[in-house]
Amino acid sequence: MTVSIHWFRRDLRLRDNPSLTAASGSSERVYGAYALEDLEPLNDRQRAFAAGCIKQLRSTLDKRDASLTVLDGGAADALTSMAKRLGASAVHVARAYSGRELALQQKVGEALGAIGIALHLHRGHAVHEPETIAERKAGGATGYRVFPPFYDIWKSIGVDFATPEGACNARDPSPGPLPEPPSPLAVPPGEEAATNQLTRFAAARLADYAVNGEYPARNATSGLGAYLRFGCVSSRTVYRAVAERMSRSWTLAQERMSMEAYFRRLALADFFTHLASFDRTLHDEALQEKMRSFGWSTDAGKLGAWLEGRTGYPFVDAAMRQLRKEGHVHQRAGIAAASFCCFDLGLDWRLGRDAWMRASIEADEALCDGNWQWIAGVGSDQAAYPRIYNPEKQARHFDAQAVYVRRYCPELTRLPTRAALAPWQLERTQQVELGFFSPDDYPRPIVDHDEAAHEFLARYEAHRAKAGGS
Repeated sequence: MTVSIHWFRRDLRLRDNPSLTAASGSSERVYGAYALEDLEPLNDRQRAFAAGCIKQLRSTLDKRDASLTVLDGGAADALTSMAKRLGASAVHVARAYSGRELALQQKVGEALGAIGIALHLHRGHAVHEPETIAERKAGGATGYRVFPPFYDIWKSIGVDFATPEGACNARDPSPGPLPEPPSPLAVPPGEEAATNQLTRFAAARLADYAVNGEYPARNATSGLGAYLRFGCVSSRTVYRAVAERMSRSWTLAQERMSMEAYFRRLALADFFTHLASFDRTLHDEALQEKMRSFGWSTDAGKLGAWLEGRTGYPFVDAAMRQLRKEGHVHQRAGIAAASFCCFDLGLDWRLGRDAWMRASIEADEALCDGNWQWIAGVGSDQAAYPRIYNPEKQARHFDAQAVYVRRYCPELTRLPTRAALAPWQLERTQQVELGFFSPDDYPRPIVDHDEAAHEFLARYEAHRAKAGGS
């Protein structure tokens, strides 16, 4: 009797799971396993969400007279011990692309190989595999380093039909205790919750995503971030759901534009994942070599004010408070906050990246590295100058009625809208009458945006000229 193990990692689902389908198709008995070592790099919100997903997955398998074994200790030792104990000749897993996930995959493969057990790698969490895109490029061994040509190829390649649903069919007599969530769950976990969220998004918000998704107060994003991060739904399933809506004859041109905008978000996630898979240094070093020696600040006072949402710029502060409170931040507000971190405060992009990794339930190493390098002007964005966002203009454009700002900065709720977006512009007499800028209320701006932006640009240009041109 052939026996194998499916090692669940970032694919906490049964539907459209190529690795699980392969294990089911090649073995008579398939055991499921999750290694707790995969929880170690995660923040508390992520560990809580993953623990909830693991609990639901075990419950689902239990109803099918199968089990999910939770492995404590090092994954390499635990998986080899499990394989020997259950007589498995192979372990199947969705491939990792970068960072600690890839390092652990390699370590497990070596340990299994040492006792004659194969580790079979299958398609990972990207819509398209890195090699599929890279082979379309001349000299594609390193893949694309800029997004527009990558996206042209990405959207020209069809996405396969979903793989048949696989499932573990064997019960381990020693499945191990479930992990306890370290904090309350902020998002309903599991495959069914993910499927329901995708259905709601595709049926409603998707049609006007391009119009409403940019406005933080409108609650118009997909809500799929955590589910995609942990594979409760596959990115290919999401792609197919959007494509199906897009292909309907009665879908309006404007609605198709919204769907195209969402495709672009999926493609950008693939792009950063692929970048990380080809270049293992991106977690520590900038993609642009000339910017690796740039003099970023690590000022603790400025960093603390930014992290706490007390910079004096409401749109930035609302973003940081949302991140801290909810473990999620709207992308448009997050861009403004990241730009302020790197350019107004001159802080090292890695400090901002680490803040996201510590707080966001959606945090992903490759995506955080890629996005933060892009914003900081040291990564894949090949613009001649970094895109420095004016936090006041961003607020006026994307939160014109100050709904988002008031939601997360309650000190501003009693102010008229214009003042809530730029409270420093109040006349001094108005500040006194309203009790503003006291130690217990909203702070003054910690920097002048225009001055800080000009100073940063001057340093940026000087550095690039010295390092070999702009």
